[in-house]
Amino acid sequence: MNEIQYEEQPLVKTKIIATVGPASDSREMLRRLIITGVDLFRLNFAHGTHEWLSGIVNNIHELSEEMGRPIGILGDLSGPKIRLGVLPGGEIKCRQNMHFRFIRGLETENPQELTCTYEPLIEDLRVGDPVLLADGMVAMRVVEKSDDGQFVECVVEREGIIRSKQGVNLPGVQLSTPCLTEKDLIDLAWAVEHELDFIGLSFVRSADDITHLNAEIDKLKPVNRPHIVAKIEKIEAVSDIEQILKLTDAVMVARGDLGVEVDIERVPIIQKRIIHLCNQSRVPVITATQMLDSMQFNTFPTRAEASDVANAVLDGSDAVMLSGETAVGVSPLAAVEMMSRIVREAARILSSSLHSEENLSNRRLHAREVTEAVTLGAGITAEKLDADLMVTCTHEGKTAMALSKQRRTVPTVALTDRPATARRMTLYWGVTSLLTDVVDKSPREILKFIVNYGKKNGFLSSGSQIVLISGTDWTSLGHDMLLVHEVK
Repeated sequence: MNEIQYEEQPLVKTKIIATVGPASDSREMLRRLIITGVDLFRLNFAHGTHEWLSGIVNNIHELSEEMGRPIGILGDLSGPKIRLGVLPGGEIKCRQNMHFRFIRGLETENPQELTCTYEPLIEDLRVGDPVLLADGMVAMRVVEKSDDGQFVECVVEREGIIRSKQGVNLPGVQLSTPCLTEKDLIDLAWAVEHELDFIGLSFVRSADDITHLNAEIDKLKPVNRPHIVAKIEKIEAVSDIEQILKLTDAVMVARGDLGVEVDIERVPIIQKRIIHLCNQSRVPVITATQMLDSMQFNTFPTRAEASDVANAVLDGSDAVMLSGETAVGVSPLAAVEMMSRIVREAARILSSSLHSEENLSNRRLHAREVTEAVTLGAGITAEKLDADLMVTCTHEGKTAMALSKQRRTVPTVALTDRPATARRMTLYWGVTSLLTDVVDKSPREILKFIVNYGKKNGFLSSGSQIVLISGTDWTSLGHDMLLVHEVK
């Protein structure tokens, strides 16, 4: 393996998430990916055993400690994914206006009959409902439903080839299945046991699904409660996004299934709207799926893919995610390096105007009132002085979030003595989290620590200005002191 030619610079703003798979599951590859720019790793529960995933989690935690760098882990639940059963011959050419019947069971020898893994399919479908196959490449519509409930008949409206076990999408169809399958509950228990930092909830339909997942997490009595990432990939979730934002900890714009569920020309507009609403509501947002898709097979992306990543950054994404590019791609390192270069270049032209648009009605993720006021003043002061760094100490991460959502041009370092908080802040835009016990010490000692750290890592030098948000110890109202320090 070639030596790394690229190393991510400190104080990155938009974060990078990489999916772990056969191409990236070795300890050495994980280490190189961290150096190259990965802030958070995604584990896809749809693939791999718990034994395999345990080894990956242990390696990430050990590498994080060795490298002195908090690294978050997202466990992505599979959800009620609907797939075709086994097709005669493995594939079928669906021609315009051909008729097919969905029947019960998982196998059939009749090429005009289709089966699927979702047992209540026939009950849930109604005449006129759309049925999309092969990632939306093949479109059918229900034209008949048998009186005895044994089949639904569909006509092909967009022709193409379908293959065994491909995904089935039912946009707008009210499914009777719960948001969490039996497999999801087993995976969730494993994730809580291994203290994963984030849980991705697939195929969210409404805010009720977030409530359901929270209840299941409560039953497990976690030592460190994982944050929920609501994956927006169904049209019902798009319609209920405001209510979802009141309950979820983070959002993922999962453009793969979303691009099948809605007309493809609407996806960019929906993406921008969701990101905007997340920024307003102080909810971290991840843009995901097919960002550098061609890098599964090549070591260089298309120009359109580079523009896609840059626009996601400029729209206000807290993080951008790689899926197959790092899980099974020809060069996970090349994909992460390219994404790192793109997001850093895009960050050069970001403005700090987003903070003025915040929706103050959603107070769930806000810090104390005094802290909110001081952090706002710190952001303004840092930009007026053209400071090099803002620094805060935090136990739960709310102060860091308050700074993150201002989207200031000045980067933030958040110090915490809680490992779980340090890992969760790896998703916060513009925030570099550090695990240290200096958080409860005097401002003088905090400044000494950060100056030494900054000089060692090359982002502070003589003359650098630091804006520190701290407390006076005179009050319990929160962070009530703003201090400007010039490095000697």
